[in-house]
Amino acid sequence: MAVAAASDRLFSTRQASGRLLYKLYFFIFLTGIISLLYFRLTHLLTTTHSYLWLVITLAEFWFGASWLFQQGFRWAPTFHTTYPEKLPASGGLPPVDVLVCTADADREPPALVANTLLSLMAYDYNANKLAYYISDDGGSELTFHAIYQASKFARDWLPFCRKYKVETPAPQVYFSKENAVAAGSGSRSFKQEYDVVKAKFEKMQLSIEKAGKMKKVPEETRREHKGFREWDSPVNPRNHQTILEVLLRGNGEDKDVEGNPMPLLVYVSREKRTGVPHHYKGGALNALNRVSSVMSNAPLVLNVDCDMHSNNSQSLLHAVCFFLDPKESHRIGYVQFPQSFGGITENDLYGNGVKRIYEIEFFGTNAHNGPMYAGTGSVHRRESLNGRKYDPNVPIKLEDKSVKGSRDWDVLESKAKALTGCKYEEGKPWGKDMGLVYGCAVEDVFTGLVFHSRGWESVFCSPERKAYLGLAPPNTNDTLIQHKRWSTGLLEVFLSDYCPWTHGVGRLKLGQILCYSFYTLWALWCLPMSVYGFVPALALVKGISLFPEVSNPWFIVFAFLGIASHLFSLGELMWAKGTMKSWWNETRMWMMKGTSSYIFSVTVIILKTLGISEPGFEITSKVIDEEALKRYKREIMEFAVPSPMFIPPATLSLLNAYSFLKALVTLVKTGLGGVDLLLLHLVISGYVTIISLPLYEAMFLRKDKGRMPTSITVYSVGLVLAILFLSSFFM
Repeated sequence: MAVAAASDRLFSTRQASGRLLYKLYFFIFLTGIISLLYFRLTHLLTTTHSYLWLVITLAEFWFGASWLFQQGFRWAPTFHTTYPEKLPASGGLPPVDVLVCTADADREPPALVANTLLSLMAYDYNANKLAYYISDDGGSELTFHAIYQASKFARDWLPFCRKYKVETPAPQVYFSKENAVAAGSGSRSFKQEYDVVKAKFEKMQLSIEKAGKMKKVPEETRREHKGFREWDSPVNPRNHQTILEVLLRGNGEDKDVEGNPMPLLVYVSREKRTGVPHHYKGGALNALNRVSSVMSNAPLVLNVDCDMHSNNSQSLLHAVCFFLDPKESHRIGYVQFPQSFGGITENDLYGNGVKRIYEIEFFGTNAHNGPMYAGTGSVHRRESLNGRKYDPNVPIKLEDKSVKGSRDWDVLESKAKALTGCKYEEGKPWGKDMGLVYGCAVEDVFTGLVFHSRGWESVFCSPERKAYLGLAPPNTNDTLIQHKRWSTGLLEVFLSDYCPWTHGVGRLKLGQILCYSFYTLWALWCLPMSVYGFVPALALVKGISLFPEVSNPWFIVFAFLGIASHLFSLGELMWAKGTMKSWWNETRMWMMKGTSSYIFSVTVIILKTLGISEPGFEITSKVIDEEALKRYKREIMEFAVPSPMFIPPATLSLLNAYSFLKALVTLVKTGLGGVDLLLLHLVISGYVTIISLPLYEAMFLRKDKGRMPTSITVYSVGLVLAILFLSSFFM
C-alpha cells in the first residue's frame, strides 16, 4: 500500500505536552500508595482493632487499584485535528444513515424529539446522501405527529439554515430568548425571512403542544397522512404491530420550498408483544439498522439520542475525514463525538457536564485504539456494526452500497416491516454477532468493547464547536438514577464473557484494558467510599485511631496522598475550563453517587445473580417544572421526591456531622492532647460535613418544594441512631 503524503491526510494527531512531568507525578504518587499499603500491612497484627484496620486497608487498596486503572486515560492524552476543507466535493462524500431513538412520549416530549430531528437534518451535507430513521419505542401517535409536523417545517428550515449558515441548527434553541442575538443581526432580507421561518416554527410548536395537552391529534391533521390510521385503534406501547411510515421521500422526490431535494425520513415503531424480549435501546437500534439497510443502505451509520440536538452543522464532515483518510481509515470502526450538555449551571451543580469523561479522559483513549462507544453521537462503519472483524491483511475500503435510482416505496415499506417483527431475531445473530450487543443496560459500552476485541479501532473526535448538546438530569434523584443504570450495566459488562480481564487479554492493548476496567468497575467504588465514609466517623466517636498520629513520619504519606489527589483533580478540571466550585460540586456528587447509585447497582447485580430480579431500563425525565427550574438556575439542589436513593448519603452526612461535632466538644473539654492521635479522623469527618452542607439545609432549613422529604430525614436519623447503637457492640 502506498504511503499517503502528509498533504493528503484528512486529520493529524498530536500528544499532550507535559507528559514527562505527569509521569514523574505518577511514579511519586504510586510510591506513596505502595508505602501506605506497606504501613497498613506491617501494622495489621500489632493494632488493637485489627478487623477495622483490615477493612480500611482493603478500602485503601481498592482506591489505589482504581487510581491505577485511571492512568490508562492519563498516560498519553492524544488529540486529533480534522481538515474537512480537504474533502472531495459533496458528490464524492459517502452516504450516511442517521438513527434516532425515543421511547417514552411523557419523559421525552415529542417537541424535543422534533427539535433534535430538525437539527440533524440541517447538516452541511448533500441531502441526497442523507437518510433519517426515527425509532419510537413508545408507539405514540403524539410522537408520530411531532415528526410529521417537523417533516413539513423542514421544507422551510433546511434552506434557511443553508442560506444563512446557521450553526445552531436546533430551531428550539435558535429561536429562543437566550439566542435573541440572531434576530437583531443581519440584513433586512434576513430579518424578514427570519420572522417568517420563526412564525412557521411557532405554529409547528403550537400544534405539537396542543396535541400533547389534548392527548389527541386533531382530526383535520390526521386526514393529512395515511400513517395516522395506525392509531385508529388504541396502540399499547408494550403490545402493538409494526408501524412504519415514509414521511419524506429521498432521492430527489420530495423538495423543499426552494426546489432542492429533501433527505429520506422514515418513522418506525417496531412490533412489540407481551412476553417477547425487545432488548430496549439496543433492540431498537438493531431494528433501525435493518430497516435502513433495505431502504438506503448507507456505508456510514450515525446514531443520536433524541435529547442530543446537533450543535455543529459540519459534524458529519469531521467524522468523514477519518473514514476517508488515505492512511488510517481502513482500521476505524467508529468515530465517537463527546456528549456535551446545554443548560448546565455555571458551576455544574450535579456534575452532569461530565467534563472529566469527555474533556479529559476520552482524549487518553485515543492512544489505546480509541474510546468506548458512548451510545450517541457515534458514526459507525456499517460493516463493523454488522459483525465484520478487522483483518489487517485484507484491505478495507468504505464501500458505497447504498440504494440508488427510483424506488417503489410500498415495496420497500413492506420489506422493512418484515425486518421489525418482534420474533425476527430468533435464531439469527442479531444482538450477539451482529449489531449492538444485548445482555446489559449499557449496550453501547458493551458493543464498543466487542468491536475493539474484533480488531477495530475507534477515534474520539472533539471539534472546537460542540457537535451535540443534550439535556442533563436537572435534579438529584434523576442524576442518581442515571448513574445507577450506567454503573449497573457497566458491572454487567465486567461480569460478562467479554470481561476486559479475560476476553480482553491478547485482543486489547494494556491501556484499553485499564480504561475499560476503570469504567466497568465503577460500581465497586461504593465499597471503599462507604468504608471511608462510615468507619473513620464511628472510630472518631469511640476515640479509636485508625491512622498514624501527626508526630509519626507515616502521617506524611497519608497527608501527601490526600492533598495531591485533590489538587490534581482540581487542576484537571480547571484545565477543562471548569471552576473551583464546579470541582467542589463534582466531588460532592461523586460522594453521593458512591454511597447511593453504586450501592444500589451492586445490589441489583447481586439480585440478578441470585435469580431474584432483572435490572430494568430506567429513562430519566426530560421534563422540569418552572419552580424547580428557577431553583436549578440558582444552583439549589433539588430533592423533592421520597427516593430511597437519598437515604445512604443523608445517613452518611448526619453520622459524620455528629461524629465531628462530638469530637470537637470532647477536645474542648479534655484539651487538645488528643488531636495528634485523631487528626485524620477529624479531617475526614469535617470534610464530609462541609461538603454535605446542601443536604443539611435540605433536611432541616428549607421550606420550598425541593427540600428533602421528611420521611427521608426521619429514616436517615433513625439509621444513624441504629448504627451508633450497634457500633457499641463491635467497636
